[in-house]
Amino acid sequence: MSVPLTSLDHVAIGLGRVATQYQSSTNFLAYLTALLSVANEIETAFQEVAVQYDIDQAEGINLDTIGELVGISRILPGGPLNPLTPEQSVLADAQYRLLLRAKIVKNHSHGTNEDVIKGLLYLFNIGYAAIDDRNDMSIGIGIGKMLDSVEIAMLNLLDILPRPGGVMIQYRAMFDGNGYFGFTGQTHALGFGEEGQPTIGGTFAEEF
Repeated sequence: MSVPLTSLDHVAIGLGRVATQYQSSTNFLAYLTALLSVANEIETAFQEVAVQYDIDQAEGINLDTIGELVGISRILPGGPLNPLTPEQSVLADAQYRLLLRAKIVKNHSHGTNEDVIKGLLYLFNIGYAAIDDRNDMSIGIGIGKMLDSVEIAMLNLLDILPRPGGVMIQYRAMFDGNGYFGFTGQTHALGFGEEGQPTIGGTFAEEF
């Protein structure tokens, strides 16, 4: 998840700290402003670099550069994700970000159930996910987001969901993380709807 950047106005900060006896000195204030303007330019450059290397904000060639750093391309050979290119699929930025996050998750995961949960939250930029440890070297995964057709296609084609080594994903499900069907005590769960008002109840999870 992207963290908002806070830009500092070094000129304003510096002028606000000038001692009272110098606040009417035009030459000194002009000199200080010129000096601190350079710091503002450096601050702007740092902000731009931070944005360019933020997966959630980078676009186009800057996103490709991040891909080179983590070792994964936006070009998928032989995939049907892009019907205009039957020989290969070139992922759009939104799809490419999912692939980059998946690579980062795999590089940093230790294979525990807690890591799988954390990986799913980061991978899909969501607030809620679930894992069903079946105690037979397989797990079920619940994603607290209704995925679109491209995301589902990517998950069907590519092994990008986090899981412990040697453990099979038995089933995958998606659900509305803010209103799935459940019972008292379950986070963000909604109960049964009412006759004539089905929208007030929770929605069922869907396997894919």
